[in-house]
Amino acid sequence: MSIQETERTEVATAVSVGESVEERNKKTIRSVFDTFVNRGDFSIVDRIYSPDMIDHQPLPGAPEGLEGVKYTIAGLREGFPDLHVTIEDMSAAGDHVVIHNTWRGTHSGEFLGMPPTGQFIEFTGVVVWRLLENGLIAERWGIGVESNMLSVLGMRRLAPAARGAAKAAARRTVKPATVVLELPAERAARWKDVQAQLSGERLREYEASRRRAGILQESFAAQRVGDRDVVVLQLEARDPAGAAKRLRESGNAFDVWLRGETGEVFGSDPYAALAEGGAAEQGHGWSSVTAELVAGG
Repeated sequence: MSIQETERTEVATAVSVGESVEERNKKTIRSVFDTFVNRGDFSIVDRIYSPDMIDHQPLPGAPEGLEGVKYTIAGLREGFPDLHVTIEDMSAAGDHVVIHNTWRGTHSGEFLGMPPTGQFIEFTGVVVWRLLENGLIAERWGIGVESNMLSVLGMRRLAPAARGAAKAAARRTVKPATVVLELPAERAARWKDVQAQLSGERLREYEASRRRAGILQESFAAQRVGDRDVVVLQLEARDPAGAAKRLRESGNAFDVWLRGETGEVFGSDPYAALAEGGAAEQGHGWSSVTAELVAGG
């Protein structure tokens, strides 16, 4: 068991003196909303969810497991930055917790491809959770949450077949692609500044941009090849060429800014080869925008 898994289990199984398993489970579910959904603290996900958590009603296109949990809430918070969920009632029996809640927020960001309307929404729903013996969240079912939200926004409700298709698409094999870009010495400092912005003040914009494009993971790794410095651009997507094309054609302010910065650093659009399908597809280990390249087995 890894250190991370040990820490996750220790947090999840902690039960106070005189506290029942049901009370512990209710505390865990309350933290989903108080800490994760309402405050946007994504660090809690790795501590309270099982690695193979199943969400039966994720946002369309969400990957499986913990990344899917983060994807869904990130998408909701992007579309509704002031999102707040109130738990109206909660009950627990055995390994299940049921809540009735009210969702409120202002549609001031893009959501499921729908431009912001500025509309304030309020809707209710019921959510059922199943937790494991160790206290980690294993499954989630939303009853009326998705359909009520779409109805309030005036969007067509997703039919079961459409939801099934979205889940099927999410399970397709993800393809990695790699492009090697030469980094001129006189532009290294500028590239370092861009990286700092992507992992700092512009991180949320960067993550939202990659979700829109359909990129699940992306990293830039500085490498020394012979007598020259290069940056290895790697991304994971179900359709790398399509994702790169969306980035090239996007009129979003952040995408335009990043295209300009990378163009100045590398002398050309780094996504051109990807969009044209000319990048090499290889296996790699993936992590964050500032990660080092790790060869996969």
